[in-house]
Amino acid sequence: MKTSKRLLLLSVLSALPGAAAAADGAAVDTSQWKCESCKFEQGTTGSVTMGAGAVSDNSAKFGDYTGLNRKGAYFIGDGDARYRGADGKYWNLNATNLGLDARSVDAEGGQQGKYKLQLKYDQIPHYLTNSSQTPFDGNRGASLTLPAGYPAATTGLMPLVGSLQSVDLGTERKTLGVGGSWTRTSEWEYAVNFRHETRDGTKRTAGAFFVNTANLAEPVRYETDQLDASASYTGKRLQMKFAYYGSMFRNENDSLTWKNPFSIPAFPGANIGQLALAPDNQYHQLQASSGFQFNERTRGTADIAAGRMTQNENFLASTMNAGLGAGPLPSTTLNGRADTLNANLKLTSAVTNKIRLNAAYSHNDRESHTPQAAYPSVTTDMFLGLPTTRTNMPYTFKQDKLKFSAEYKATAKTRAAIGYDNDTQQRNFQSIAKNREETVWGKATTGIMDKADLSLKLAHAERRNFGYIAAIGVTPLENPLMRKYNMASRTRETVGVRADVSPRENVTMGVGIDNSKDTYTESTIGLRDGSSFNVNGDISIAFTPATSVHVFANREVIKSQQAGSQAFSYADWTANNKDTIDFFGLGVKHAMIKDKLDVGADYGLSRSRGEVNVLTGVWTPGFPNLATSMNTFKLSMTYRVKENLSVNAGYWYERYESKNWAQEGLAPSGVPNVIANFLAFGDPAPQYKVQVVRLSMKYKF
Repeated sequence: MKTSKRLLLLSVLSALPGAAAAADGAAVDTSQWKCESCKFEQGTTGSVTMGAGAVSDNSAKFGDYTGLNRKGAYFIGDGDARYRGADGKYWNLNATNLGLDARSVDAEGGQQGKYKLQLKYDQIPHYLTNSSQTPFDGNRGASLTLPAGYPAATTGLMPLVGSLQSVDLGTERKTLGVGGSWTRTSEWEYAVNFRHETRDGTKRTAGAFFVNTANLAEPVRYETDQLDASASYTGKRLQMKFAYYGSMFRNENDSLTWKNPFSIPAFPGANIGQLALAPDNQYHQLQASSGFQFNERTRGTADIAAGRMTQNENFLASTMNAGLGAGPLPSTTLNGRADTLNANLKLTSAVTNKIRLNAAYSHNDRESHTPQAAYPSVTTDMFLGLPTTRTNMPYTFKQDKLKFSAEYKATAKTRAAIGYDNDTQQRNFQSIAKNREETVWGKATTGIMDKADLSLKLAHAERRNFGYIAAIGVTPLENPLMRKYNMASRTRETVGVRADVSPRENVTMGVGIDNSKDTYTESTIGLRDGSSFNVNGDISIAFTPATSVHVFANREVIKSQQAGSQAFSYADWTANNKDTIDFFGLGVKHAMIKDKLDVGADYGLSRSRGEVNVLTGVWTPGFPNLATSMNTFKLSMTYRVKENLSVNAGYWYERYESKNWAQEGLAPSGVPNVIANFLAFGDPAPQYKVQVVRLSMKYKF
C-alpha cells in the first residue's frame, strides 16, 4: 500500500547520517497521507424499498408468523438508514415488512465507547386456523353462551346446522423495547433494557363434563413486562458482571366459563363449567458472573443466579355446581413461591500448543416453598372426587452436571477430542428420587491433501435410577411396572460421520450420516427402545463466475416401540412407531447481464410419513398413516437501473397437503362420522395452495 511504502521509506531515510537530524529539525507533513485500503464511512447512508405484492388465497397455515394469511394485495415497505460522524457519534434505523402484520422497527444511536440508546418494536402473528366452527357465542371473551336449542343429549340432536359460526384461532404478539448503555470509564459499562409485550387473540382448549367434551375458544389477553439492568467491568485479566432480571406477567381474564351443550338430567346443576386461566405471576433474579485470565494459557469463568417465582392470585370456586356441597377452600390464595439457583464453573487451559483441557460444573435447583393444604376434589362439576380432598405437593428438582474433555491438535487439519459427562438429577414426590447419566464421547477431524475433510463422532451414555416407585399423590394409582421415559434406565449409542470433498476448485460435495439407538433396559411398560437415522448430502457447483447450482437432500427415520397394559398387569399390547422425513432442495443463481441483471430459483420438496402399528396378540387393524407433503418454488430477479437504484421481482408458489386420521370426520355437525359426546371445532387437516408475487424498487442513498 502507498502508506506502508512511505512509512518504510521514512524509516530508511531516518536511519541514514544527516537524515535523522533533518527529521528532528522539521516536522513531516502527513496531511496528504491516505490509507487507500481503509474506508471509513461518514455521513448518512441507507436504502428505501417500496412496492406491492399479492397473495392468491387465504390460509392461516401459510401465513403463520409471516403475515401472508389473507388473499389480496399488500404493501411492501422496508428501509434502513445510518449515520456515522467523525467524533464517533452514530445512529441506525431499520424497518422491515411494514405492510404486513409481521413487522419490525428498530433504532439505535449513541457515541462509540461512551453511550448507546435503543428502541425496538416487533409484531408477530401466530395463526392457528381459519376454519373452526362452533355454536358458542361470546368467542374472544371470558364467558361462552349458547343459542336456543341447547343443551341436547348428543351432538346428533343439537341444532348445529343453523347455529354454527366461524371463529379464527390465533394470537398476535406486540413487543416494545427501550434501553441503553453507558460507559463511565474504559472498564465499567452500565446497561438498562425494558420490554413491554402484549399478546391478544384466541387459542384452542376444551372443557369436559365427565365423558362429554367440547372444543372451546380460550381468550388470550396477556401483558408481560421485562426489565434487565447490569453493570459490567472489563479489566486486563478480570471481567465481572452484576445483573438483575425481572418479569411481571398479567392476564386480563382469570377464568373461562361456558354453558354445557350436553343435557345431563341425572346430574342436576351440571350446566356451567369453569376453567382457570394462567394466573398473574412474577419472577425476579439476581446474577453475578466473572472471568479471570490466570495466565496466557489458562482462563476460568464462574456465574451464579438466584431467582424467585411468586403467584398469589385469588382462588376460583371449587365448582360452579352449588348442589355438590364441596367443602370450603383452605385459603383465599395459593401464596405460591418457588426459588431457583443456577451456578456454573468452567476452567480451560492450553497446557501445550497441541493439548487443551476443559472442565465444567453446573448446578440447577428449583425448590417449592408453596404451603401444602387439602383442597376439595371435584370431578368436572358433576360429582365429588375420590378422595374427597387432594393435597398439593411441594415439588423440588436438583441437577448437577460435570464435564471433562481434552483436545489434541496434531496438525493444522487434524484434531481429536475425548470427553466425559456426568448428569445427576434428584426429585421429590415423583417416581424416582435420583438418577445419574454418564456419557463418554470422542470426535476427530482430519484433512486429506486439501481435497477432503473427514469427521467422526462417537458417544456412549448410560442412565441409571436409584429405585423406581409409583408416583405419589396420583389417583388412580399407576401401574407399578410402568417406567416414564425421561426417568427410566436407558442406554444410548450415537455415531456420526461426515465427509466434505472438493475434487475441483469450483465443486464441493458433502455427505453425512448420524445414527442413535436408545434401549430402555428395565422398562416392562412404557417406552422400550428408540432409534434415529439421518443421512444427508449436498453439492455446490460454480459452472462459471456468473452461474452456480446447489443441491441438498436429507432423509431421517425415527423409530420407537412402547408397551402398555390394558389389564393393569404385565404388557398385553405393544405399539411400533415409525416416522420418515425426506427433503430435497435445489437452488440456481445466474447473472444474466453482468452487474446488471441477476436471477435465481429455488425449489424445495419435503415429505413425511407416520406409521403406527399396534399388536395385541390378535389381529388388529392398523391406524391409517399420517402424511404431509410440501412443494415450494421461488423465483427472484434483481435489475440494477443505476448503481443506487434497482428493481426487484419475485414469485413464490407453495402447496401443502396433510392427512391426519385423528382430525378427519370431526365436523361439528356430525357429518360424516358423528361422535355423540364430542362437540369439535371441525378443523380439517391443513391443506393449501398459495401463490405470492412481489414487485418493488430499492433506492440507495
